Amino acid sequence: MRNIQIDILRALGLAMIILAHISPPAVIQQMRNFDVPLMVLISGMAFGLSFKQEAYNHYLWKRIKRLVFPVWIFLTGYFATLALLDLDIETLSARKIIRSYLLIDGIGYVWIIKVFLLVALVSPLIHRFHKATSSNKVYFSYLSLAFVGYEIARLLSQDFFNTEPGKIVEAISHYLIPYSLVFAIGLRLPSLQRDEVLWSAAICLLLFVSVALYLFIQTGGFVPTQTHKYPPTLYYFSYALGIALIAWVLSESVQRLLDKVTLLKAITLFIAQNSIWIYLWHIPFVKVATGPFPVKYLLVLSAACLMTWVQVWLVHNWGTKIFKDHSSQRNIKILLTG
Repeated sequence: MRNIQIDILRALGLAMIILAHISPPAVIQQMRNFDVPLMVLISGMAFGLSFKQEAYNHYLWKRIKRLVFPVWIFLTGYFATLALLDLDIETLSARKIIRSYLLIDGIGYVWIIKVFLLVALVSPLIHRFHKATSSNKVYFSYLSLAFVGYEIARLLSQDFFNTEPGKIVEAISHYLIPYSLVFAIGLRLPSLQRDEVLWSAAICLLLFVSVALYLFIQTGGFVPTQTHKYPPTLYYFSYALGIALIAWVLSESVQRLLDKVTLLKAITLFIAQNSIWIYLWHIPFVKVATGPFPVKYLLVLSAACLMTWVQVWLVHNWGTKIFKDHSSQRNIKILLTG
């Protein structure tokens, strides 16, 4: 059974990620800069609520099919369309294409899939730690120490990570470690009381304000957390987690509102249930859309949702006719919906 609160946050997170790619005004850009940690937090919550014991290789294969294969399918269609129609949307090169398939950078926007994949690699191990540590105090103390340890190691090793070998290591370690810790928070979050979540949010935001004031004194102006995102720092996470935790608390009230507005609830659930393909479809539209920021945002989000709706409709109505056996139908749905 789906958790509607998680679906609400997943739809919110996706909407905020797409918003970032429209280049909104600076204030809005900062306000929405909690999206990726929110999505990882959600994945932790969903993993914990739906966990089933299974062989690691079987679990990992399912995650690759769900995360990587849809991206490769989209990229293949995207590159083929650009080449066949000679569209002037993207300047293609072998390097850009290869780096896109490797989820490094390439056409841009695909790095977030790398984050989810890296976290997926260690999710069963984190879940084991979550189950073995019953005390919330002990659990979050370990996570806090790990966050601080990551930040210290990041600061002390900057010279190494400016070298070519260091950049390769950084592309993995500096995303795997902190986002895995965010995932670990998500595992425990549904079991926390409302007051505990709000206190945690307050601590995160207090840390954010403290670092922001320090940076303000050093630079003479507010330093956006976006500048501390690649790789992510404690400053970036302090704001993102503070807002994400507040969003989790508010999601219960939002759910009650959606229960009264059937159409809005249906749209929210559709976005949440098909987030990866809506995200992929937004890529070409964000590259061609023009106009004022609000108009451009609505156009890109609406177009991506519409294309995904058509795709899902085709899969459910034609896919079941073309592929007769249950296994093929299930695989097509995994690859082309969700």
